[in-house]
This record gives sequence, C-alpha cells and structure tokens, in this order.
Amino acid sequence: MSLSIKWIELIGLRGFSKIGHIDLGIPNGKTGSGLTVIIGPNNSGKTTITEAFNALSKNRISFSEDKRNKLAQDRVEIYIMNNNNEKKGIQTIEPGSSEVEWIKENVEPLLTDIYVLPSRRTLNPFFPKDYMTRESYITSFGYSTIRPREINEFFRRLFSVIKNKETKRSFNDVLAKILNPLPDWTIDQSGHGDYFLKFRYDKIYHNSDGLGEGIISLFFIVDALYDSKENQIIVIDEPELSLHPSLQKKLAMLFSEYTKDRQIILATHSTNFINWDSIINGAKIIRTVRESEGIYIFHLREETVSRIDRLIKDINNPHILGQDAKEIFFLEDNVVLVEGQEDVIFYKKILNLLEMDINGEFFGWGVGGAGNMEAISKLLNDLGFKKVTGILDSGEERKYKELKRDFPDYRFFISPAEDVRTKEAKIGIIDENGNIRNEYKEGIRNIFLNINSYFQSS
Repeated sequence: MSLSIKWIELIGLRGFSKIGHIDLGIPNGKTGSGLTVIIGPNNSGKTTITEAFNALSKNRISFSEDKRNKLAQDRVEIYIMNNNNEKKGIQTIEPGSSEVEWIKENVEPLLTDIYVLPSRRTLNPFFPKDYMTRESYITSFGYSTIRPREINEFFRRLFSVIKNKETKRSFNDVLAKILNPLPDWTIDQSGHGDYFLKFRYDKIYHNSDGLGEGIISLFFIVDALYDSKENQIIVIDEPELSLHPSLQKKLAMLFSEYTKDRQIILATHSTNFINWDSIINGAKIIRTVRESEGIYIFHLREETVSRIDRLIKDINNPHILGQDAKEIFFLEDNVVLVEGQEDVIFYKKILNLLEMDINGEFFGWGVGGAGNMEAISKLLNDLGFKKVTGILDSGEERKYKELKRDFPDYRFFISPAEDVRTKEAKIGIIDENGNIRNEYKEGIRNIFLNINSYFQSS
C-alpha cells in the first residue's frame, strides 16, 4: 500500500543555500488533513519547493548550472521521508555536476505517485493526436532546465479523457463541482488536420484559441484530481491564477474533500486556500521568507494550532481569524495587533487626526480581546514574522508584562486610556465629538512614533 510523505528537505536548489525542511499534512480521514499550504512573498522559494517535488517525479533528471546554489557547494540534494520513516531522494553525484543519483530508489511513494502542476498552465490551441496515462504523463518527460511557458504534452491527457465515456464522465463530475453550468466540450479536428478543444455556449461552438486562461487552468487542475488515487500526492503552484475568487473558494472546498485520503501541496498567494477547519484537522501552513543569507522555512506548530482552536470556535468573535485576518499572512511583515474591531477603526481615525502614517498593517478586525493577543502573537511568531506590535487598553498591565516576557523581539504598548473611544462609563482617547482628548494626545502620538521607529529598525 502507498505511503504518505511525512516531510521533504532540499538544499542547493536555486535560493536554498541552507537546508529547507517542510513538514506536510498527512491524510487521516478528516476533511483537509492531507493539505499543505505554502505561503510567502514573491521570490521566497515557494515555486522552488514545487520544483523539488517535480524532480522527484521524473525518470530523467539533471540540474543545470543556473539551478545549483553556489553557496551550497554547487550541488543539489532533495530527500523525502514517508510515514513509515523510510527515506529516499536524489543528489548530484559531485559538486559542480549536473548529474544525479538516487538514494534508495525503491522506497514508496513511487515516482508515479507525485503529480506536479506548474503555475504556467497554458496550452497550444492546436495540437496532434496522442494518448497518455497518468503514470506515463508524470514520469516520461525530463526535468525541465527552464520554468516552462507551455505544457506541450497536456493534449495527450485530453485525448485520454475523450476516448472513454466513463473517464469523461468522471472528469466532468469533478469539473462540475467548480463550474456551473458545466461547459459542453469535446475535441474536434480542423480542415488542416490539427485538433482543438471545442466548447459550446448558447448553441454556438468556440475553439480553444479564444478560451479564457482560467478555464484552461481548471482543466489542468481537474486532470490532476479526477483519476488520482488514495495516498497519491498532487502539487500545484498558484492554483488561483486567472480564477475568479468564487471559483477559488469552490476549488478550495474540493481540495479539502480530496485531502481526506491523499496529499495536496499548494504554493499560493490567495487567502481563499487557507481553511482553519482543515488546519485543526491536520493541514499545514508553511511560510517561506528570503533573507540575505538564504531562504528560511517557518511552520505553524501543533501547540499553536491547539491554542487558536478556541478562537476559531468563538461564535461571538467570528472575525478574529476571518478573511481580513488571513490577508496578514501574505504581507512581508510589520503587523499591529489591537484588541477589537473598534480599535482597528478608531486607531486609523486617530492616525488621521494626528496627521500620521504607520508603516505597517493592522491585524484583521482585532484579536478579540487582550486575552487573545498571546495566541495571535504565537501564530505570527511561528510563521516567522519579525516585526509585530500590540496596543493594549489601560488596565491590562499584567497581560502587557506577560507579552513582553514571552515575545521579547516584539513590541507592546499600553494605551493612555481605558478604551479607544468614550462609551458608557469608560473615558476613551476619542471623545463624544470624535476628537482626541488633549490629555491623551501626546501619549498616543508617542506610541505610534515608537511603533514606526521599531518597524524601520534593522
């Protein structure tokens, strides 16, 4: 029986001058458990990780000079370990050489268990006729020396779908979970002998030459899913490309279902593919960061996941880890934590009244109270955020001391007032007329001056 990949390690490939270790979600029968979501800024190594999987899926592999990192002794090493603690991988035979050797080649998962889909999913609109199974498609073509602009072999998979009605029905069943209505499509031949995809809309046929890139991209993604088997591995770089947000959300739901019993690894810039329920069930969030010394990998730890579980289930504050909060994970750094929704709104108003800007971003709609600031700080710390600040209301001195102790590299501040605005029995920074109270103006200005100074420091 096939086994899952427990982790992958790589060094020497492109920007990885140091060992990059990535733990993967392991399917356990729960929705989303086998999902791994890799996030991080542009040029931080996400695509390189997908290329490492691609190298492991090929029969013919070599690493050209421009892909080898000179700071890693000009050689590449890629290893995976399965959940039976068996290790396999590839490595260049000697420094400065493009040629590789396998280490324990017969260890599962096999080459044919790893289906890698690059981000540049384009198809030549006219193509010849040929067929190819999933296994042959994965392994037959060598590891490309450049990041391809077209996947020229994909037409072979389309013919394999078309030639069998049951296969096409399976393909369309998956496609229909994303596209509604399901497009009426087939393959036709032109008068010149070339073949093309043909779509019918409103009783009119269109060929693939004018088809939107999003639809083509979905065909690639559905092909990776529809005939996959339990415990197989699917790696997709930027699944969101050219897709409307509503389609991204449907696709994310589909990934969650598939990862009950197989592994899907996504490298993405879209918040739509982060699902907290899946993470509670075992999915992994990985953040990549490029620094002057190389690429670093950060994991959301299991102990942190268990601590934020209660925030996810807090029906009184459903916004804490909602869409606005997830967007923070895709910023490079400089995060400001505040207690609640009003704080986000009124601190922005205060900055405007003070004629100040802040060189950072507020976290979502607040952390849902001073007691939650520790959990959110832990989450950001796990994912490698270096510049994080927090503002607590006056009266939260005990929590302030705890945060300073537990996160010495972050900066926390106590507001000069009990609340951000005046309400009921509390005197806030903002008075009933929407102005900053004179007695608090200097204190709050100093807080934001210190925050900007901290964000701008090296």
